[in-house]
Amino acid sequence: MNNTTSLLLSTVSSKPAQPPKSLNPAVHVSFCVIAAASFSFNLSFCIVLLRKPSMLKKSHNILLFSLAVVDMLTGVFLVATPGYAIPKSAYPVPPGLGGEIFCRLLANRYLLFAMGKVSILLVACLAIERWFCVLRPIKYKNQFSRKRIIIYVFVMFIVTCILSMNKLFESRLAGKKCASKKAPYGKYGTRAFIIAYSFVAFYIPCLLTWITFGHIALNLPSSPGGGNENVNKRRRQRLLLRMCAITAVALTVCVFPAQTIYILSPFGITKIGSSIHKGFNILVFINSCMNPLIYWFTNKEYRKEFKKLLGCNRGYAVNPETELGSTQTQQQQL
Repeated sequence: MNNTTSLLLSTVSSKPAQPPKSLNPAVHVSFCVIAAASFSFNLSFCIVLLRKPSMLKKSHNILLFSLAVVDMLTGVFLVATPGYAIPKSAYPVPPGLGGEIFCRLLANRYLLFAMGKVSILLVACLAIERWFCVLRPIKYKNQFSRKRIIIYVFVMFIVTCILSMNKLFESRLAGKKCASKKAPYGKYGTRAFIIAYSFVAFYIPCLLTWITFGHIALNLPSSPGGGNENVNKRRRQRLLLRMCAITAVALTVCVFPAQTIYILSPFGITKIGSSIHKGFNILVFINSCMNPLIYWFTNKEYRKEFKKLLGCNRGYAVNPETELGSTQTQQQQL
């Protein structure tokens, strides 16, 4: 989900692009499993939200829906991008305009890694959305209206495409193969670009995410006044905040090692294509199928809707709001 597997092909003269050495068949199988899980798990979560339109009226659910769509597309591009689920030797390059598009968008991993950057920005936006909801509730409705959320998501896609724009010009169709093109900014320009790109697209958004969650944790009142209604509201906020924080933890843990290998590679400290890099690269894409599982295990409302979708929702399942509401009703009756 990040630009970790991109070799510094920009410093090589124009000739058929040579990808990393052929992966072990077990690795291709792993990518196939990840792609299938990412697509099916995230599609299920999207269906869960679409089946209950009231859930999509909430800002955080719109962001989670967008994140699920991005991760679902990651699963699609894992199959469509040569060298992951399908070996490059088994992936023919189409001729003509189709081949040019193939080389610039898929063979150079432009679309695949763009999805990863969008997911990082979405998680950062989710953290800010939680901050406004918990600590700035008056401004929250205005800053995170449905219309604004859609605009935010659209802007994140545009920003990511711009950040990765250079890759569109680093590969082209040459006969029946994709060829790399020599970049005009040279060795030191490449280093500068990798550092700037990594900080803008990963390290800064992650730092912002954790500063935001930390500030919420330090300033969230532990015992709000105003009766049971405020207690219930605060508890719901804490449960949702915990789920979002776990999602951010999973993203950071999965992406940080591979991204760090990438940023250190032009200095000769790390090596792209090494065994450890390949292992962390698989971990990056595992993250694309983790979020629905996190929602299932940490949120009763989502778990209830997942069970309805799977047809196994037997008995009466309660969410935190219902459980607290029932307790309040019983107390009033007593």
